[in-house]
Amino acid sequence: MTKLRLLLPLLLLSACATRNVIERSRQYARLGDYMHAYQVLEDERASQAVDGGSVDEDLAAAHGKAKKEYLRDLARRAIFQERMEAALQALDELEALDPNYPELQSLRDRASHKLAIRAVNRAEEQLLRKEFLQAMASYGEALRIEPGLESASSGVAKVKKEIDLMTTRAQQQFLEAVRKLPEFRYVEVHYHSSNAIHNAPEREDARNVRSKAMRKTAEREMEVAAECEKKGTYGAALLHYREAQKLDPETPGLADKIGRMEREIAASVLVDKAQVSVRAARFEEARQLLGEAFEKSELSRGQVSELMMQVRQLEGAQRHQAARDPEVLGRKADALAAYEALAKDWVEGFSDEAARIAGLRVDIDGATTEWAAAEAAEAAGELEKALEHYRAAETYYAGWKDGKARIQRLQDAIAKKAAEAAGGAGSQSPQQPE
Repeated sequence: MTKLRLLLPLLLLSACATRNVIERSRQYARLGDYMHAYQVLEDERASQAVDGGSVDEDLAAAHGKAKKEYLRDLARRAIFQERMEAALQALDELEALDPNYPELQSLRDRASHKLAIRAVNRAEEQLLRKEFLQAMASYGEALRIEPGLESASSGVAKVKKEIDLMTTRAQQQFLEAVRKLPEFRYVEVHYHSSNAIHNAPEREDARNVRSKAMRKTAEREMEVAAECEKKGTYGAALLHYREAQKLDPETPGLADKIGRMEREIAASVLVDKAQVSVRAARFEEARQLLGEAFEKSELSRGQVSELMMQVRQLEGAQRHQAARDPEVLGRKADALAAYEALAKDWVEGFSDEAARIAGLRVDIDGATTEWAAAEAAEAAGELEKALEHYRAAETYYAGWKDGKARIQRLQDAIAKKAAEAAGGAGSQSPQQPE
């Protein structure tokens, strides 16, 4: 009796708490918030069921009712948001709880119908893109979701009609391709057979005809490329070889031909750069570029070699002129050094540098000899003799060293000496007799 008195307040308190939770759930439901209406009851149910505890009957009844209302509301919202899969999942859970729940079937019909219409819309888009197999699958999906759906049934009929038309067009295109084949009109054969395959992808006969046309067209491209290669138009040849590769990648040796043309074009670019360097008189740079072009090229090596010779000839002409200019200006030593450097690099001989070297050496050696004799005579006090040798040196090499200044100095000295001699003779005239 004492224990009963102790448990009675606890039981009354628990019942009161349950009623409060149920009332709070009903308030959420009246506001249309079925999720929270269900959640508060679920939390209370879980709390009472801890450690195997018993759940209040009123709470269990309210919990079951709130869960079904929550699943129904979840399905409604998912349908409104176009999330049909989520709606059907919620309805499956609701059906498991209560197969005869009001609005269950109507909500399922709405969700299924929208899902079927979605599949029909997808099929219509695929039909516009002429994706007939995909469109047929989408219409079939719509009919599985909603058997007898008029838009899906009519869509299936449209797809069948289009496929029949395509089959007819494919046969017509195939026949056109076959007619053109004996006439060697391979471009047209390729066109018609491709159309046949587009209209009927399963037609192997059209694929075989197209393959033959592509192979023959590739052979023609190879012939044109070879003609361009012979003419030296390597860029055009490369384009035709690449076109042949697109048509028939299995053509033997095609990759090697494309690689060769690419190297020839690269060599041509180097040759162009070398010619720019030549015009700027950068001969060493030009030789280096031509050397690289020679290594890359197979078909233009003769032309590159000829250009190398031209570069050497142009460089020799420039260096010959560089030696001739100081010679004309009378700078014989500078001219001799330039001619000798040219002769050293052009052992086989470039122009008349050997004769010019010989003549310049005679003049410079003669001037050197006369200069030495002049200095020796001047040192011995033989001014007239020294003047004669300086004048001879000037004849050999005009403007060499300070020859003109020395000649002028000696002329002044000789004149002064003559004047002094004349004055001394006047002062020593004979005395008159007394």
